[in-house]
Amino acid sequence: MITVQEAAKLVSGEISGEAGVKITGLASPYHSGPGCLTFAVVPEQLEAAKNGPASCVMTNMDVSAGYPKPVIKVRDIKLSLTVIYNTFLKIMPQPKGEIHPRAIISGTAKIGANSGIGANAVIGERADIGKDVSIGNNTVIGDDVRIGEGTRIYDNVTVYYGSVIGRNTIIHSGAVIGADGFGFITRPDGIYKVPQMGVAVIGDNVEIGANSCVDRGTFDNTVVGDNVKLDNLVQIAHNVKMGKNVFVAAQSGIAGSSTVGDNVMMGGQSGVSDHVKIGNNVQIGAKSAVIKHNVKDGSVLWGYPARDVKLFLKETAFLILLAKKKREIMKLIKGVTGSDGGDEKDDASGGGS
Repeated sequence: MITVQEAAKLVSGEISGEAGVKITGLASPYHSGPGCLTFAVVPEQLEAAKNGPASCVMTNMDVSAGYPKPVIKVRDIKLSLTVIYNTFLKIMPQPKGEIHPRAIISGTAKIGANSGIGANAVIGERADIGKDVSIGNNTVIGDDVRIGEGTRIYDNVTVYYGSVIGRNTIIHSGAVIGADGFGFITRPDGIYKVPQMGVAVIGDNVEIGANSCVDRGTFDNTVVGDNVKLDNLVQIAHNVKMGKNVFVAAQSGIAGSSTVGDNVMMGGQSGVSDHVKIGNNVQIGAKSAVIKHNVKDGSVLWGYPARDVKLFLKETAFLILLAKKKREIMKLIKGVTGSDGGDEKDDASGGGS
């Protein structure tokens, strides 16, 4: 619980109305309740907040002097709400850790103080779980796994043997940490599996989305650095090394033995091929693919294959211009070669065969 004045101070906001009103949570202007801080980015929301039960309104608009509720005026509503939300996460009382009677815990495992373990969870031999850790229902923690304090692992997660997970990390349902990487060598007498003898190492304050996978290394470890945020359905292959503060959006993948620097951002369905080095502060657009070439610090890439975004936009504009000038180009080709350059009716053919 914080006051309007405390909330405004956190976001450098300007208060109008009663500053001592207490705030217990956040809500939309249409689904708020008493004690809630709500928001308004358009006049309709400001009116809904006025008539609703919320205790305080955050907005970037000017509000009339007679507005009946405390108002915090800010420049950036999304950023301000995020700051306050994270403040609530820090001050909320932590749930008391309880171990469900149906949890299966090895006698050699170490469980830290106030850690909770859900129903049907399995904790393997010599696993070392820090204090204030939460492990969900049906989750499997393999032998020799280490988990830092304050980490939350949701239901139906599998953490393979030997994996290391840092402090205050979140792993969502369905994620798999430390499975074998995809490595095979073909020979005339069969297919041989490449060794997968390293482990997966996850840093502090990492968040891994639902159904994402971080594979173990071959001989060295796969490493996900501190403050990395992986969306749902992300694949991190064996031997990948990721720096700090990396964001990877959904359905993206980083292939084996690639290195990703600090502060990198990858859009949805983007990819990095194997043995590629991505520098610091790089941005890779959605559906882009970095193929077999290293990327300098600070690059902004787009397209398939990924290239400098300015070049990509120039090429796209040129192709659009060519399409618009197709008739003139065909006439020019016919005049030079005597050929019509193709059937112009193809434009509407639909491409069937």
